[in-house]
Amino acid sequence: MEIKNGIEFVHGDLYGVAMDVVKKFVSKHDTRPILKYSYHRTGGDIVATDSHRLIEVKEIHGFKEDYLVDPKSFMFAKGDYPDVQKLTDKDEHTKSISLDKSQIKLWLQIFKSINQTMKVMKNVSSFNKVVVLKVQHNKVEVELKNFDLKMSLPCTTLNIPENFEQIALSAEYMRDALEAHFKLNSPSLNIYIKGNMVPMILDDEVKVTTLLLPVRLYD
Repeated sequence: MEIKNGIEFVHGDLYGVAMDVVKKFVSKHDTRPILKYSYHRTGGDIVATDSHRLIEVKEIHGFKEDYLVDPKSFMFAKGDYPDVQKLTDKDEHTKSISLDKSQIKLWLQIFKSINQTMKVMKNVSSFNKVVVLKVQHNKVEVELKNFDLKMSLPCTTLNIPENFEQIALSAEYMRDALEAHFKLNSPSLNIYIKGNMVPMILDDEVKVTTLLLPVRLYD
């Protein structure tokens, strides 16, 4: 907590930004109602997931106990949130791609453009809104599935797991993850990869971690 002009603030400066970002990571469906809430964990961390992607923002709130908070209505609740802590365990992942702050912004701009392109094209189903992140010849490329379009992505370091070539991801989810890191001022970003059917983890090693489930491709 911080005191300014005699006023004691419960949350960190970026709490409002964090909750705005978290809106995109909570579930939009009623099958698991608890996932429509963000989990404010004792100690200051916020976690949210829709079971396809996840975000964790560290040391951002000032509550003294656990709460469930709806990021849209700010309704408070209590309940047993799923234990998702093991999902962001990077021990068996390889720190594969590293980005500096300017590269995070550039990746975000590229994925925003990709999503905008898909949005204006007709007959693009949700399944086809998938991108393939490829690593070939010591470079990273993003390819739009079912479209003849590839773009190179800059990085500062590249260290790919053995026998790994590509991973397919939701273009929208990738954009939202990058946007979270950009809005919450990640100074740099490490992308951890284990395999093409294992969740990919994006971690700034300071405050923000995001996770994306891969998409299975069929020939």
